[in-house]
Amino acid sequence: MEPQERARALLSRESSPTPLPMTARREPSLFGPPSFQNRFLPFLPSHLQLALSLAARFMELANTRPGDEGLGAVLDEAERQALAGDPEWAKYALRVFIAHHPEGRRLSVPPLRERAPHQVLPSGRPEIPRKGNPGTPGAEMWLDYFREDSGLNEHVDAWPVLYPAAGHPDPASPERRVHPEGRAELLASLRQQLLARYDTERLGFGMPRTVPLGDYASPINEGYDAGLPGFAPRPPGLSPRDLPGYGVTDHAMRRDLLFTAASSGLLWRDESPVVIEHVEQLADTAESNPGSVDGEAWADPLGPYGAHHHLGHVLLGCLTAPQNKTGLPGVLTSPATAARDPLFYRWHRHVDDILDAWRSTHLPPYDVSHGPQVLVRKWLGEGIYPAHQSPDILLCFVKDIPGGTSPDFDGQRWGEATFGGEYWTSPPPSFRASTHALNTFMAQQVVRLPDGREVVKQHLSHEPFHYFFRVENLLPHEQKVTVRIYLAADAFAEDRRMWMEMDQFDHTLRPSEQAVIFRPASLASVVHERGWPVNLLLPRGRREGMLFRFMVMLTPWNEEREPGGPFHRPVPPGQRIADMLTQSHLATRNIWIHHVTP
Repeated sequence: MEPQERARALLSRESSPTPLPMTARREPSLFGPPSFQNRFLPFLPSHLQLALSLAARFMELANTRPGDEGLGAVLDEAERQALAGDPEWAKYALRVFIAHHPEGRRLSVPPLRERAPHQVLPSGRPEIPRKGNPGTPGAEMWLDYFREDSGLNEHVDAWPVLYPAAGHPDPASPERRVHPEGRAELLASLRQQLLARYDTERLGFGMPRTVPLGDYASPINEGYDAGLPGFAPRPPGLSPRDLPGYGVTDHAMRRDLLFTAASSGLLWRDESPVVIEHVEQLADTAESNPGSVDGEAWADPLGPYGAHHHLGHVLLGCLTAPQNKTGLPGVLTSPATAARDPLFYRWHRHVDDILDAWRSTHLPPYDVSHGPQVLVRKWLGEGIYPAHQSPDILLCFVKDIPGGTSPDFDGQRWGEATFGGEYWTSPPPSFRASTHALNTFMAQQVVRLPDGREVVKQHLSHEPFHYFFRVENLLPHEQKVTVRIYLAADAFAEDRRMWMEMDQFDHTLRPSEQAVIFRPASLASVVHERGWPVNLLLPRGRREGMLFRFMVMLTPWNEEREPGGPFHRPVPPGQRIADMLTQSHLATRNIWIHHVTP
């Protein structure tokens, strides 16, 4: 069997659910020495370290015998380990090897819906009527389609493989670990973007924003039953409870230390203060990982700052019914299923609040005044112009463009002929193909189970569309720029944390050019570079239409941008986000998103 076939077979292998180790009192016993025989919990630092040591072993085998022989040795060892205990240890280690080793990259990882179809099945919970109170806990079921989306769960499942908290083994020297610079900040930005999208989905149903789970003592109203094999449900009304060796008060103490650090700008190493100069220091400490201010004690749950983010997953994931004697945890303990649970979003809103408390207090306001010398018009008329009506942001459904569905369609040429030249000063309503509204709908996806059964699952999708931007180069020489596209619900447009990144790409403007820039939405960088599911590119919107604001911002192509910029920084005192529009290199346009019946 070829290495790729063997890798696919191993990663897709079904196995009986492994329970957690339990004490004599039937409580989860998680803080003893980790073992491949016990259930793999990647949010436990000790488990992660052991799994990465196995990935390092795979790299050593591949280095000793390059080519197919080395891959064969890796797969032999992975199969042996998978049979010796919980196979999830070996599967995770193999995925780390595939992601980070040159020989491993010859292999591919099947999509989650293929390698673990039982983990993407819809929960099938009975939905309460849409006429109910959107603030009631049962209304969370309205968002099951989003949280249980196969692509979304695969996206979240990839984070600890691409960016392991403890660092990934160095392919050249597997005994050492590589800790990519800015890793924790990038992950924090990815989670913040997920929160912005989730709260925007909630807005479509008239639901309130996600409430951060910062109170560890109060009962949690949201229950969740994924209905998946290997996971226990969480009834509503439970309060977080102690685990042997780690209590809720331990967790609350570390929460308070982190909020104090965010407010004061100081972390403490023993008796010495450490000034937080970059959010990465706080993010590393809150997670935790080897960049934590705790130093070598980063993996110790009872270290000074502990492992607040990771152990939050564990505490909440072990919050099952008192009568649960199976030893099975909830879905929050596994990256592949964690995003299905409403508590995933409440927990990460809480963690994001800690990081943003430091940003809001200690970072200088954003400054967007240093853009390239270009013009994206706000209005075509004279005098005072209406806000968010840029005529240079044009959207078109693919179906409305003559020849647009043809594989050899030249969108750049069509855009220049339609929106440029003599039509440069024409407003969007004069173009038959342009639209002021986009459409989403519910599509069906078939999940094929190993026994041959097929389960039909609904997921959100959208009608294909293209962007066209009209940009004037104000200089008599060439300029290379980065085009950045953002989206926010109109109701959230003055909240910087609610702007969603859609796309960014480079474009070269000729001297003094009045350019029409064509960009298919299907090429979105958030999809192709960050792994966001393409079917969730647009928020759901509403049947009657939901008002959104598109923003296009041009920046110098070689300008270094921190993750989440410019919305990761506070707004200048006395200003609003809308005041950014005085700059010639950015503009906004109102767009409606309708949720339609296909």
